[in-house]
Amino acid sequence: MTLFLHLARRAFLTFLGALLAVVVLFVAVEFAEGASLFQGDGALRDALRVYLYRAAAVAGQTAPAAMLLAASLTATGIRRTREYDAMRALGLGPWRVAAPVLGVAFLVAGGMVVFDDLYAAGAAARADEIKASRGKGVAAWSRWQERKTWFRGRDGKRIYELRAAGPGGSFERVTVLELGPGFRLARRLDAARMLPGPEGDWILEDVEERRFLPDGEMLLDRAVRRAYRFDEDPMAFAVRPGWPAQMRRQVLAEQVAVRSRLGLPTSEYQLEWHRKLAYPFAAVPASLLALALALRRGRKGFVTASLIEAVGVSLVFYGMQGLAWSLARSGQLPPGAAAWLPDAVFAVAGLSALRRWR
Repeated sequence: MTLFLHLARRAFLTFLGALLAVVVLFVAVEFAEGASLFQGDGALRDALRVYLYRAAAVAGQTAPAAMLLAASLTATGIRRTREYDAMRALGLGPWRVAAPVLGVAFLVAGGMVVFDDLYAAGAAARADEIKASRGKGVAAWSRWQERKTWFRGRDGKRIYELRAAGPGGSFERVTVLELGPGFRLARRLDAARMLPGPEGDWILEDVEERRFLPDGEMLLDRAVRRAYRFDEDPMAFAVRPGWPAQMRRQVLAEQVAVRSRLGLPTSEYQLEWHRKLAYPFAAVPASLLALALALRRGRKGFVTASLIEAVGVSLVFYGMQGLAWSLARSGQLPPGAAAWLPDAVFAVAGLSALRRWR
């Protein structure tokens, strides 16, 4: 137990050091590039919010790689100090090193799943929004950042375009197209905001209503606030705009159910739901493979070798992940299989390699 705790402590402290170094370096570079934006009223508050959001996003993205490096450095450390040679002389195999390190990797992965769900999801987007609000091009940033959601009504007469979700079931920047005979556009509604009203109505604010007559004439009517009734399935308006990566797992599960009922694509949302579990837990098989490389017979070099191996393993993992995701998005691989495939391959490779060094 003493050896287990000793190695677990070393692995955990190394992980914290590696993660902190990456986050601090990234935030420092970000601050150097964007410091000129934070001037005037509320500059300090906004700067703190931006870089805390950035730190959360970077931590969520780099935690598996930091754990991989920590595993390699832990194994390298006990080889450099000859502790591993003493363990082998006592008949202790590589699993006595791997077990505590993998235990730490499991704890790190579980913690990052919770951290991502509570803080990291959408953190980068919130940081970009704050930076854009202090500079120029806010409207351009919003148009680039937003992920629109559109669907056709159940009677086929209306097409809805919802650009952003607001509080209380409302939507921002909404367009509703009403079609007449022959798929001709009969009416178009553009509103800054659409929110639920009484008795199933919808309230459109800052709305422009355009009617297109059969003779080609267009009638324009503007109103600050007007009620409309859209006879659609209530579930239709539960479709949430936004990027799946910025949603929590519970929201993703809800969106999969809603979209399945409406006949909308769900693969990207299913893939992201699985990714939010598979990516943090990639720290476990990646650490296993890093340990196998670090404990191999005849290995030369210490810290430099660990860094090279960690970078190499990370590149292979990200390449495999990108390929699997592409196959899932093209429909050639189920989303769950695509998300977990790199983890499974690395687990098999790590187990096979570590067994050779017993």
